[in-house]
Amino acid sequence: MRERENIFLGLFGYLSSSLFIRGKVCLGLVLALALLGLSSCAEVAKDMGLDVPSDAEQRTGPAGTENEPVFLDPFQKYDFVMAANECRFFMMPVPEKWYWKIFLTADNRDAKRKGKLSAEMVPVNPPFAPLQDCVMSKNFQLAREGVQAVLGVGNNLPKRPAMLKLCQEGAPLHVVISSQVSTTTGLIGPKKDRIPAKSE
Repeated sequence: MRERENIFLGLFGYLSSSLFIRGKVCLGLVLALALLGLSSCAEVAKDMGLDVPSDAEQRTGPAGTENEPVFLDPFQKYDFVMAANECRFFMMPVPEKWYWKIFLTADNRDAKRKGKLSAEMVPVNPPFAPLQDCVMSKNFQLAREGVQAVLGVGNNLPKRPAMLKLCQEGAPLHVVISSQVSTTTGLIGPKKDRIPAKSE
């Protein structure tokens, strides 16, 4: 053991004296070699799966809560990762006689674990109107694949916010949501001149 320490000290002394003699060029060379060694170790660890981040470390994107939901921009696509058994809440103001559609894609990139995602338009009183070809809630059981769904609500009342709740379990899930907010004649109702007169 003592012999190894002496060898190490001797090597260190030689390198130190060389650095002082040859100056900055030699120092730069040693530092470059050290950095290359570190990056090589990092690549090997990554390839062997030794540096896989925890579920919580994989989380990205907006993470609103029930009390403080994230207000969505209808013209923006949101691309994020849900992990560590979490729920996120998103909100959109829906004008009177308008609808909100959410185009949702979820995929599981973990070959070893299954993931679950539940998506729900949070119920309110009075309720929002359903939309054709849209659902109010959807549950996804994900192995190594991706799924899509379209959720949506219509608003027959004065402007009010609608809330989307996403909850994840199991493997981290990659989620993409985009919105469409627009007026719809289907929610306007009959024209006044077509409403039958009350019988006297």
